[in-house]
Amino acid sequence: MNKFIYFITIIISISQFSYASEKFLINANLYTVKIRTSIDRPFIEDRNTGLRKGSGFLVNKDKGLILTNAHVSGRSNSKIRIAFKNSGFIPVKQVYIDPRIDIAIVKINPKLIPKQSLEAKLKCDGKVSSGTSVAAFGHPKDLSFSASRGIVSKYRFLYGKDVIQTDTAINKGNSGGPLIDMNTGLVIGINKSSFTKSNGLSFAVPSKNVCIILKLLNEGRDPSPINLPIRFVEDREAENYLKVGSFKFNGKNIEIGSSLIAVNDFKIKTPSELDFFLRGKHGTAKLTFLKQNKINNYEIIIKREKKILDRNYLYLSGAIISRDPRIMYDENEIPFLIHSVVEGTEAELAGLWQHCWIKSVNGIEPKSLYEIKNISAGKKFLDITTRCYAGRKDIMTEDFFIKLNINQKDVSIH
Repeated sequence: MNKFIYFITIIISISQFSYASEKFLINANLYTVKIRTSIDRPFIEDRNTGLRKGSGFLVNKDKGLILTNAHVSGRSNSKIRIAFKNSGFIPVKQVYIDPRIDIAIVKINPKLIPKQSLEAKLKCDGKVSSGTSVAAFGHPKDLSFSASRGIVSKYRFLYGKDVIQTDTAINKGNSGGPLIDMNTGLVIGINKSSFTKSNGLSFAVPSKNVCIILKLLNEGRDPSPINLPIRFVEDREAENYLKVGSFKFNGKNIEIGSSLIAVNDFKIKTPSELDFFLRGKHGTAKLTFLKQNKINNYEIIIKREKKILDRNYLYLSGAIISRDPRIMYDENEIPFLIHSVVEGTEAELAGLWQHCWIKSVNGIEPKSLYEIKNISAGKKFLDITTRCYAGRKDIMTEDFFIKLNINQKDVSIH
């Protein structure tokens, strides 16, 4: 009799789980969207022009906010359209692009959202346990509004970011879609990527970090990451990611080899925890370092990184020129980076390369994009000196001299 009751209980539990799982995926159909992005003048982060496809999901119906990956929306001035299930494509605007984690927020006119659409509910507290049953929802390989099942393998720090590792299949088209906890229906992550030529190695951006960004935006505060004067080295074997490689303080490079253990007396385990602890804060922060049982504290001024969407660029006969977003280079050099070169333009014909820096124009070292534009005024050609990356991005080649034919109609600042 007891065995009979036991088996009946198991059957009921399985039935309830199956019903809940089906409900969660039905709901996903009502908050997930298709995304199409077109980029014709890409910044360096987007590399190339063209069309890209992906997924996203609605998180605020009143304001029309939709989450996706930055590599889906693009980090450039993109043309973006989204479509709910059984609806046509609608233009949306970029609201926020994060330079540290691969997420973007776009906005649709709330009046254009289908009435039956739902808001996705995010898991904003705690980490996700290994073994949690999950589903990745999206449009893999143009298979619209479909799910793949798996489990959470581990919550880990990888390539400078906190990620959720899962064996769930995440294919092209899944990017930007929700990773759903099949026990609760909550979105625990934003599908991001998978390792090529591998099975069961996929990754998602944790919702916990995204919730912090959304909260700050809703409060009218800047969620941009803090520009810290510190660089870390990774010890992957020991899973120690807070060992200091460089810490510039009062003009000196100190605490090399120390470990950062706390910020404002809050203990941290990864650079990502440090980043999100400081987001939205002002004034100063206290950093605590440990080396050979000795503790040192330093107070730093909190400075936010510049917003990606606020940057301007110079269009110079097909070359997209703007500041270099990579903060490892000395800002005092004011490097004017060639982010991309449009095919078939004078810039391409002259031999300007993506990844090169503009060092001088007509023998003048420019101090701003506007100065380059002014130097170009009334000219039919420019003598440009560039410095370019070699095969490895951290190794420079010699300078190059290039003569660029220009048409004044093809010189503008945006």
